[in-house]
Amino acid sequence: MQKRFKIFISYRRKGGYDTAKLLYDRLRLDGYSVFFDMDALENGDFDSELEKKVRKCKDFLLVLSPGIFDRFREPGYNAKDDWVRQEIICALQTNKNIIPLMLEDFAYPKRLPEDIKDLSRKNSIDLNPRHFDTIYEKMKAYFLLSKPRLAVRLKKQMRFLISLVFLAFLALSFYVFMIHTQAKEMKMIADSAILANDAEVAKLKDSLRVAKEQELAIARDSMRIATEVEMAILRDSIDMYIELIESLKTKQKAIPTPKAATVATASTPAKTATKTTVPAKTATTPAKTATTAKKTATTAKKTK
Repeated sequence: MQKRFKIFISYRRKGGYDTAKLLYDRLRLDGYSVFFDMDALENGDFDSELEKKVRKCKDFLLVLSPGIFDRFREPGYNAKDDWVRQEIICALQTNKNIIPLMLEDFAYPKRLPEDIKDLSRKNSIDLNPRHFDTIYEKMKAYFLLSKPRLAVRLKKQMRFLISLVFLAFLALSFYVFMIHTQAKEMKMIADSAILANDAEVAKLKDSLRVAKEQELAIARDSMRIATEVEMAILRDSIDMYIELIESLKTKQKAIPTPKAATVATASTPAKTATKTTVPAKTATTPAKTATTAKKTATTAKKTK
């Protein structure tokens, strides 16, 4: 089965081979199917197989090197022996996606042959070797209709997906790191708050304990003072009761009993009556009294 190429590169060996070979290598490396085998067609007329390859391709790259159309003016020039001209004619007739690549110092002649005059109407690309990579990527993105082989596309997509996964992994790792850092900071803040709260609770407990101890001390002092006051009042009351009892005892001794007075009063008339019945003793009493007075007077003189 004959291989079908999607990109055909046409060039003049003189002045365009290096650029054409560079394009072929880069496109093949990027997975494109490219025809570039002009060495096998150096001799002979335009080959029918070459025409088939042009007809089956999608993109027709034409390397416009300086002097590519100079052969048209040579003596004895035969258009049928000019492969580049025949390739351009076939591409124009089959409406291929023709991409003229103009190298430095190239310029279209004032008049092109009738069979290829429409070439100058195609949108060209200035292929400056100093900016080859940029121009090459632009050509692939905006000019080529062909796509790389499926395996290459999948490989590129896999690389792209792997790159995305790797970037997502990096982003996720960074996000997790940031979350972990924030969690650590929040934990530190929470621990600080807990420590501060514990310190406040400890201070509050100490304050309550001190207040309770002070309250107990005040209560003990109040009870002690109240007890001392009550004891003092009790002692004073006892002393007062003792004094009162002593005073009552003293007064009781000083007052005579009513029974004795009654007996003395009752017995006195009897004695009086008895004394009344003995007149002899009553008569002799003045004589004894006089004698006693004399003795007292005599004793007083002796004492002097």
